Amino acid sequence: MKNFKKITTLLVALFTVTFASAQDDRFISFSQLPAKAQSFIKEYFSEENIASVWVDTDYLVKKEYTVVFNDGSEVEFYSNGDWEEVKSRTSEVPARIIPSGVAQHVQRNFPNTFVKEIKKRKYGYEVELSNGLDLEFNRAGKFLRIDD
Repeated sequence: MKNFKKITTLLVALFTVTFASAQDDRFISFSQLPAKAQSFIKEYFSEENIASVWVDTDYLVKKEYTVVFNDGSEVEFYSNGDWEEVKSRTSEVPARIIPSGVAQHVQRNFPNTFVKEIKKRKYGYEVELSNGLDLEFNRAGKFLRIDD
């Protein structure tokens, strides 16, 4: 019985240390972002307005990057530099980022609102409007539903 307790305690300690060290968030410089992410920021935002850039390494394998701007807006990138999520805190997401089908649906059905957040999902896009509504679209930009 003593050995069982010792082994159990050792295993719990080992798993705790392993999982604690498996996630690593650290600040990096803009130049350490993947080239595709750097190009995206330069095209749609201002490099001068960047407050911080960090990389999140999850379980020593998966990397994701986050860029935070002075106004609190954020862009998250996959490890290959493709954007995953764009959040605007003070205004709308840059219009050129929004797929045309999504933009047309929002303009036609919610004329007094704008896109505050857009996320890429496996099925397509999830969009949060300035009025708080969450909309879902397929990859082609066709409206699927209001997410409540």
